[in-house]
Amino acid sequence: MRDLLGLRDRSVVVVGAGGGGIGTAICAALAAAGARVAAVDRDPARLADAERAVAGERGDCTPLVADAGDREQVAALVARAREAHGSLFGLVNVVGGLPLERWEPLLRYADATLDGLLDTNLRCAFLTSQALARELERQGSGGSMVQIASIAALHGMPYGAGYALAKAALLSLARTMALEWGALGIRVNSVAPGTIQVPRNQAREDAARDRSVLPLGRRGAPGDVAGAVHDRHSQSAASVGGEELAGGGGAGG
Repeated sequence: MRDLLGLRDRSVVVVGAGGGGIGTAICAALAAAGARVAAVDRDPARLADAERAVAGERGDCTPLVADAGDREQVAALVARAREAHGSLFGLVNVVGGLPLERWEPLLRYADATLDGLLDTNLRCAFLTSQALARELERQGSGGSMVQIASIAALHGMPYGAGYALAKAALLSLARTMALEWGALGIRVNSVAPGTIQVPRNQAREDAARDRSVLPLGRRGAPGDVAGAVHDRHSQSAASVGGEELAGGGGAGG
């Protein structure tokens, strides 16, 4: 099965890998497919979750502590991943999110809120993708990237304008990357999840509400997103580029 997927011994950098949520699940899924994982997070304690997840799949994990919003640190993490794995193949950008303290009505939206959400949800992806693309161009090997956006990019989001805006821009950026970098053999795709149950929001879970508003009757799990990312990196999606896969619990995209 691993050989059919075409990921065996290929190195994939996962940015935003820690915390036990989507990034951690992606690391585990890639390791289960035989990929070598370079797990990146700015918090060493959160990064340990990714290490344990990959170890649980008996996979190869290189933990890298770095701030993906800092260009120099991004260049260094790509160099360290190359040193550890010899050559690189893929990238997954998971960094982002909308903290509770940054939910604000548009009439009173603060500049600092907008700037912060653009930094975490767009700038980090721009910097890491550009750095990896330069490395793949140097290798002459091609590769694959997946950007984690949000269904909010497709529908809008009350009180989350900066987040929805940044994720919509990320979808546009990914399409441009696919157009410019396709000639280098680099595929770029996006996954736009709906509401996902992760450790930080489990306390707010409302199963009865989920059954009433989501056609599939449940919120998504980190593994659902990991499966979509895994597919986009695999040989089965070798001709897929510049596409978005939305996962809204059956509500459409």
